[in-house]
Amino acid sequence: MLFRSNYSRFLFLCISAVFFLGDCSGFINLKRIGYGIIPGIDNTVLGSDTTTLSVFFDTAMDKLGTQKVLSVQVSGSSVKGDLFWRGDELVFSPLENWLPGVRYTLNLEGVIYALDGREERISKHISFYALHRLPSPYAVSFSPADGASVGVTSNENAFVSITFSQPMDRYSTVDAFSIEGAAERDYVWSAGDTVLEVHPKNTLNPWTVYRWNLTSKARGKNGVPMGRDIGGRFVTDADRTLPAVQEVFPLIRGGPDSGLWWLRTGAPIESGFGSGQAIGVMFTKAMDEATLRSIRFEPPLAGRFEMWKPDTIVFIPDRDPEPERTYTMIVSADSKDSGGLKMEKDFYLSFVADIPFLSILSLDAGFGGAVPYQYNIYPASAVLPEGICTIAIRFSHAIDAGSQSSIVLALRLETFFPLTLKPISFRSARWWSADTLILQWEGIEQSIAGEKHYYRLVLPGGRNGVTDGRGSYLREDMFFFLEIENGGP
Repeated sequence: MLFRSNYSRFLFLCISAVFFLGDCSGFINLKRIGYGIIPGIDNTVLGSDTTTLSVFFDTAMDKLGTQKVLSVQVSGSSVKGDLFWRGDELVFSPLENWLPGVRYTLNLEGVIYALDGREERISKHISFYALHRLPSPYAVSFSPADGASVGVTSNENAFVSITFSQPMDRYSTVDAFSIEGAAERDYVWSAGDTVLEVHPKNTLNPWTVYRWNLTSKARGKNGVPMGRDIGGRFVTDADRTLPAVQEVFPLIRGGPDSGLWWLRTGAPIESGFGSGQAIGVMFTKAMDEATLRSIRFEPPLAGRFEMWKPDTIVFIPDRDPEPERTYTMIVSADSKDSGGLKMEKDFYLSFVADIPFLSILSLDAGFGGAVPYQYNIYPASAVLPEGICTIAIRFSHAIDAGSQSSIVLALRLETFFPLTLKPISFRSARWWSADTLILQWEGIEQSIAGEKHYYRLVLPGGRNGVTDGRGSYLREDMFFFLEIENGGP
């Protein structure tokens, strides 16, 4: 009985000691660590986009160890922020303002440590929003479809069009948009800022893949960003037909009543390009204006190129081409159509200017247009006593009024043999008709027995010599030798 009584007394003392030690400093504390969280419940809406988050404890904590269990995430990514303590309260302050309407998650996951030696595993996840819980905008549709074939200009839908689920903030949306290879572009909004069209300012390159992207930084007008990035690509290969030269033809200017700048002559360019005419170059497609710089002639022809029609270029010479000369027109393979496609290869076309050289059909120096003896020597008469010699020159075609006086000033008659012949004087000139010139000189000496007298008529050739005023001129200088007889018939 005594043993049993002592044992009961001992057991009571041991149990009392356990409870006593649990309440005294320096002994093991079996109480759980108390804590609270702000925000405390799921789907809390923060009142500001800068509101801090916090976890407060009912005891002093191991700060470095406790900080490791706290994180904030959005869409699977960590939110950067500063962690600091206010007494026993751990505070999280975001480095960037909270985005309105976006779902964030505050995570407490891991083991926390109290300074009194207690430790506890914590697993807590609380979702929250800032300012409001309105839905995020998203792209209802966009065009062109990903991987689509398009043209190279905006009227061929070679721009990006995006339709949103709600009105968008223009600045952030434009700032979030990018497209490779089209740096200069215009943004056109419509339908209450729910539709955005992106137009390149310049024609896109043909047969090129363009990629575009709109990041989630784009926000609705309520400040809520898009839930995810969107993007796509398109290929500018809708037009697959290469341009080519279809036809080349001579043109004349349209009359005042024709209503046209130019009229086709109906002649082939190969042999029908005449004086005062232009050259039309028709392509199979509408061409870019840069094609004006892609055409040249060999030998060179001075002039200018103009766009007559979208598919036709006109070359207007500064002056007529050389008579009877062969020219080659070259259209470079770099010539582009309005969609940017280039020709497959250079185009060549040779043609002969249908402009004959001016020539002398006949020369009459008093003997009825007699043929020359030889070596271009013509019989000529001189009427005494003044020694007047009359020469009629008939040209191969009519001379215009502006060139008639120039011819009179350009030609000359000079003494030739013997050297003792006296100087002569020019007497008169008149045009019998548009192609016939009558000239007179005086002081001509008739041949005498045993001595022939010769004079030389010189008509300068070349473009600056005797010309009809419409592009024809003598191929080269012409010389006629007059053998002065005693008289005419």
